[in-house]
Amino acid sequence: MRIPFPLHLSLLPFAALLLFCHAPLVAQGDTKSADEAAATTGPKKQQIPFLRPQGSYADLPEMGFSPMSLLGGGGSLPKPFFRFVEAVDGLAKVDGAQVVFDLSGGASFNGPQLRELERALARVREAGKQITCYLENADSGTFELAAQCDRVLMADMGALDLRSPAMSVMHMKDALDLLGIQVEVTRVGAFKGAVEPYMLPTMSDHLRAHYEAMLRSINDDVVRRIASGRRLSAATVRELQAQRLFTAKEALGKGLVDQLVPWSGAERAIALLRGDEQFELTDAGPKKKRQSRDLMAILGSLLRQNKEEEIEDPQLVVMHLSGQIVDGDKPVPGNMVSGPAVTKLDELAANDLVKGVVVRINSPGGSATASEAIRTALQRLAAKKPVVFSMGELAASGGYWITTIGQPILAEVSTITGSIGVFGMRFQPGALMRRLGVHTEIVRLDDGPLMDATDRPWSDTARERMQGFVDEVYARFLQNVAASRHKTTDEVDAIAGGRVWSGQQAVDNGLVDAIGGLDDAIARVRAAASLGDDVEVLHVPEPKNFADSLFASMFEAQVQAGGDAAVLRAVLAECARYGEVLGVVRDALVQDGMPRVYAMLPAGLRVR
Repeated sequence: MRIPFPLHLSLLPFAALLLFCHAPLVAQGDTKSADEAAATTGPKKQQIPFLRPQGSYADLPEMGFSPMSLLGGGGSLPKPFFRFVEAVDGLAKVDGAQVVFDLSGGASFNGPQLRELERALARVREAGKQITCYLENADSGTFELAAQCDRVLMADMGALDLRSPAMSVMHMKDALDLLGIQVEVTRVGAFKGAVEPYMLPTMSDHLRAHYEAMLRSINDDVVRRIASGRRLSAATVRELQAQRLFTAKEALGKGLVDQLVPWSGAERAIALLRGDEQFELTDAGPKKKRQSRDLMAILGSLLRQNKEEEIEDPQLVVMHLSGQIVDGDKPVPGNMVSGPAVTKLDELAANDLVKGVVVRINSPGGSATASEAIRTALQRLAAKKPVVFSMGELAASGGYWITTIGQPILAEVSTITGSIGVFGMRFQPGALMRRLGVHTEIVRLDDGPLMDATDRPWSDTARERMQGFVDEVYARFLQNVAASRHKTTDEVDAIAGGRVWSGQQAVDNGLVDAIGGLDDAIARVRAAASLGDDVEVLHVPEPKNFADSLFASMFEAQVQAGGDAAVLRAVLAECARYGEVLGVVRDALVQDGMPRVYAMLPAGLRVR
């Protein structure tokens, strides 16, 4: 069997370690007894809890194995966001009145996560704790958190980038024309944001106006957060956003920070603030499991596949449905695959120890058929126990479709949702093939097989048939929304047609019940199921570990499709920002002759 190159490379370090390291790793250092050490330390210093978030955070991160990251020097994987929220809440319970939030680690949070953290920091202040924040360089998201603290210290050589939210949409029409690739589209409604990047070289005026209105809605919450935290007017914050870049001295002069300190870290900054060094910062971050220092035990834990925690006591479950929605029977990292999702939802419905479920959604949509399969499974779940939906950064198109079961829906102001629309699309590289001298002969009994011919456009009959599929699926979408939101299909159609909305706009339009985060959704389920605070919350599914990801993404791909397919998947995974485009391309490469109808957010649409 031929081993794919990235896998071979990744196993070399393990082989070398096994050859030269047979004994447990033993820490070397001072061997003084505890009494001797205590005798020389002097007066006990005050312990000040601190948190220092670093890197990116995901609601339920997956352990992924990326050959491209390995070859390129690697990069840190997302960390569990809600474990970090628990650590912030833990600051409210520590001894003493002072806690420190060190935001110099370059942490990255999306809009809904910032709102969750705003509420958590408010709970810390309500517990009587004073929160001191340390900044070096800060972007807008970092500063939104800093503004929630009682005192903000900034390194004197630092800078603040107070950028207002914006979106970047890549249009590919000219490039496709240059390559000789035609995109054939069937859609419903006048709004065509999902297909404009393939059909127009630049954004249409009406779509730009719609996106600007959504950005204003999202930015209103950003401005509120900064203005209330720093005691500034909303108009002042908008003026500062327009100026965008500030030196540390300018940020101090504008009232954005309270004091400048030398660029020497949070601990020295706190010492300067206090005027003494009779303290030490103690890490209050999420606790990590103690790991064996024996090399063989470390390797064994890496290569041991995870088993999901069994539910043995009454519990409230947070079911995470994340990624592009696709049809299939096997899990695919980064995707919401209909088969495994339905199976898990049915298991929760059948388990009497599961007393209620919060369904946390982060999805740009995807396959209409997969969305319907998951929606009906959620209906079965809701028929047996309380269900509340909590929308994260994205819950649009197919991600909204799955919520249409008549249960409460919560979203954050900066959630992107709606996009109630469907389309059919395929790439037709006939001109490119002719340039390359490639010609395809299709031997057939009738014109039916020509629908999936890649070298020629659809016939009028084929296009009419495909339009019929799209019309029927869109009508089903409208009916689902109308029934679940107590509207008529005409009322839904007026706010549908593919239009995307912020969470606040969705509340105003009646597509979402209220603004709120996961904590609010959990509180609603507790109340509906008459559960006390002693009933624990379990997040599922269990994130994959190194072994799960390695075996699934490498060995299975090797067996089923060969090494080239595994490498291709790895390359595609690196282009996650445009996952919606890649999803359509993947489906376009599947030559099964079935028409594809998508309920999907416009390609690459993210607010930054």
